[in-house]
Amino acid sequence: MSSLKGPPVASSDLQRAEHGRIRAIFVALAPQLVRWYRSSLSWRLAIGLLAAAAGVVWRLLIAGESGGHTYVTFYLPVLVASFTGGAVSGALTLLLSAAVAQLWIARIEGLEDALAFATFLTTNGLIVVVGEAFQRTLTHIDNLETRHAMERLAAQNARLVEQFGNVALAAPGVVFSFRLDTGGFSSCPYLAENVRTVFGVAPDEISANAAPMLRRIDGADAERMRASFARSAAQMTLLREEFRYSHPTKGTIWLETQAQPVRQADGSTVWHGYAQDVTERKREEAARLEAERALEQRIVELERANERLARFAYVASHDLQEPLRKIVAFSQMLDAAVSASDQKDISYASEVMRGSALRARELVEDLLVYSRIVDAPLKVQRRELRVEIQSALTDLSELIEESKADVTLDAPRVQFEADPPQFARLMHNLVSNAIKFRRQGETPRIAIAGHVEDGLLRLSVSDDGVGFEAKYAKAIFEPFKRLHSKSDYPGTGIGLAICKTIADRHGWMLTARSQPLQGATFEVTMRLPS
Repeated sequence: MSSLKGPPVASSDLQRAEHGRIRAIFVALAPQLVRWYRSSLSWRLAIGLLAAAAGVVWRLLIAGESGGHTYVTFYLPVLVASFTGGAVSGALTLLLSAAVAQLWIARIEGLEDALAFATFLTTNGLIVVVGEAFQRTLTHIDNLETRHAMERLAAQNARLVEQFGNVALAAPGVVFSFRLDTGGFSSCPYLAENVRTVFGVAPDEISANAAPMLRRIDGADAERMRASFARSAAQMTLLREEFRYSHPTKGTIWLETQAQPVRQADGSTVWHGYAQDVTERKREEAARLEAERALEQRIVELERANERLARFAYVASHDLQEPLRKIVAFSQMLDAAVSASDQKDISYASEVMRGSALRARELVEDLLVYSRIVDAPLKVQRRELRVEIQSALTDLSELIEESKADVTLDAPRVQFEADPPQFARLMHNLVSNAIKFRRQGETPRIAIAGHVEDGLLRLSVSDDGVGFEAKYAKAIFEPFKRLHSKSDYPGTGIGLAICKTIADRHGWMLTARSQPLQGATFEVTMRLPS
């Protein structure tokens, strides 16, 4: 007797089910990965730091169990960081992992170690590139899906608008007949009863003489309405107009009218048509136009912000390489000095590495400040110029007193519009910059002045410091652009770039003029509110 067996499960069905589960997981994770990739630079840097830390902790936990593979625990963190935050996160994880491995875990001591380290860097460099490509592909797909969704929504909205338009045309307005004779006298031979709702008058009030209704047409539209009626009568074409009307109980409303003219035997013209209240529609149109203008302005601002951030990230990446190279180079020197018990070299290498680390931290902190200035939404308020400047100078009172700077203020008491914290930072940076770049052994003299001309406020901050050549008048606003050595004038060179970003976001113009040893003048030009 043959044994009974259940129907076999096809392997292809299992594979399809497994593929379905994988697709579901990918669909669920893809939007989150895109959001991480589009997150602020600080978040992506944080991802890189966390991934590097995880790799280090993992390496410490399996010490002695790695089978001689020094870098085995760092591959996965680099992979996760690259496929989560893109090249920024992956590259940061790779750099930190490499630095920790060389400084702490396993320094290069021979050709085999060097080859292993090179293999590690090459492989993970490819992982970073693939991760960035993966994120860009996801972002592109997400953009396409968003665009298609918006197109579908726009098509759906268009259909709804058409349907509602048909409903509006069929909706009962005021059906009327309006007569205009050759002498200009007007009357309404026929009026529907709901004329009371739309026009606010009774039918018998305007049936014999339409003047009481016509006088309620807004003066700004009356002449246009007379011209439209004359043109329609002359050409026998459909009259279609929108006009403002002073309703007895509703106040000023918008009415839309359509009417077809018919020539009478006595030469007069009678229009048969309807009128309806379109006030709400006009309000919606005005609100939509305002929203579109705001959206266009926001798009322009975002494009500028993206351009600034891209330029800034490029420059910052190069500036960050300098302290990192020093740390790597002097860590090797430190190793040699420790082996030789050379206290002088140990002290020197430690000092250089500490300075480079502080320099890198300062660069990263300024990077975060700059990104916050670019990303933070503007909260524009109307303030008094002189009060805001005095408030900013109060914040700098300790620096001014310490440097014995002579600061004068000659600004008008005018109202201007700005984001107060960002305007304060603009003034802080310009004044502190003037104090820092003073001539050696001399008391800095700083003049803050403003004047109004043709609705424009020109606010200037002038000093008698070291100045700079005129050819650098635009370059000084680039991030990390320095015209003087760090030993003479410490800093990262980000202050004026922040000032330029603040000015651009407000729609102001920030310019500089100077000559060497003749001081510098920075001028902000802004339009005052009407």
